[in-house]
Amino acid sequence: MNLNPEFQRQLYLECSQARLIGIPLVLGVIFTFSYFIDGYRLGGATAKAALILFLLITLLWGARQAVDSIVEEYRDRTWDTQRLSALGPWEMVWAKLFGSTLMAWYAGLLCLLVYGSAIDDYAALPMLIFYGVCAALLVQSGSLLLGLLAVRRGQTKSGSIFLLAVIGFLSIAPWLSEVSSLTAYALPDSTTAWYEIRFSSSAFHQISLLLALFWCAVGNYRLMTLELGMRTTPSVWLGFSVFLMIYVGGFMPSSAYSFWLAAFAVCSALTYVGVVVESNDAMRIKRLLTYFVQRNWRRGSEELPIWWLSFLLLLPAALVLSVSVHPLREFSLRFHFYPLAIVLILLRDCGIYIYFCYGKNPQRALSLTLLSGVLLYGILPGIFNAMGQNGLAALFFPLWADSAGGALLCALAQSGWVMGMLYRRWQAST
Repeated sequence: MNLNPEFQRQLYLECSQARLIGIPLVLGVIFTFSYFIDGYRLGGATAKAALILFLLITLLWGARQAVDSIVEEYRDRTWDTQRLSALGPWEMVWAKLFGSTLMAWYAGLLCLLVYGSAIDDYAALPMLIFYGVCAALLVQSGSLLLGLLAVRRGQTKSGSIFLLAVIGFLSIAPWLSEVSSLTAYALPDSTTAWYEIRFSSSAFHQISLLLALFWCAVGNYRLMTLELGMRTTPSVWLGFSVFLMIYVGGFMPSSAYSFWLAAFAVCSALTYVGVVVESNDAMRIKRLLTYFVQRNWRRGSEELPIWWLSFLLLLPAALVLSVSVHPLREFSLRFHFYPLAIVLILLRDCGIYIYFCYGKNPQRALSLTLLSGVLLYGILPGIFNAMGQNGLAALFFPLWADSAGGALLCALAQSGWVMGMLYRRWQAST
């Protein structure tokens, strides 16, 4: 049998004799202690300890291993060698994902065996195994995805990425503990409404979890494809954006306004995410314009930034919301909901971030953009508002304006000024 070379390499790195023997010994000591607490039997304390250890090992250790399988290669300057191998993107993805986390699953399965031996009621066991395994795979594949993004951005530290895995653990652990009791989670009348269709909450959550796993796998595959130097179009990002619009829109109240509001929120968030995760290269825009002038649509689509697609999907939602009448038009005593003005503010924010990316220190682009956001959203409009100059406050934060036209003019002035600065810096960079 021809074993995947990358998976085989991960096995050599992870499956040391010390780990194969040491993991059962350490777990054995812990479960022996819980065995004594339960009165010399496998009881509730042992089951709780096994479940907590399973979560700690598969979510935290597994996530760290998945991140380091990419970041360590980049840090040790061996990533370029792997990129030149004959392995395809999917072979590289599953080899790194399952190879680097093999010992975490080895220890996690031992914990599940002990958990199954310690509980008295097995009604919740199949559901807990499903949710536990899928949640761990989701966190691990998400960590691998973040590791690939870090490599594309030139980051060599995995601490900030691992922090997201800790947040995932803190979110999943209490929920999985409730699943283990099979109480409120499996009530016969527990249903979820999606586009006015009633689904069993358990079935709907399971399908949603599998869909999240699917999109994580697709994202890893697409990023690995880009890392291996293969040309791709942003069709996957477009499909993900449309899917998320439809999925989130199903939870909104049944009305056209609610659906377009969900689409507006989703596309706005994806625009911000897309501009941050993507590599913003000045020469890329020059190549894009060259291909469009030559009417080479295939090459042009390959160079198209993904956040442009989310921004284009945002426009029809903003237009529909602008001509619709709804109480959300004023969502506080002072702020107003002006969709077109928000679109221009979003364009301004993206322009500020890319402006800093084209500078001499692009690694600080995000922090500088956040600092600019604090000034534009909080400090400057707050100072003018405290002085009673609401018009000047609206100039920096257009949602303070009392009319949609005034907000649109303020947002247009800001975005135009930022785009002008960005254009001049782009010319200097190319």
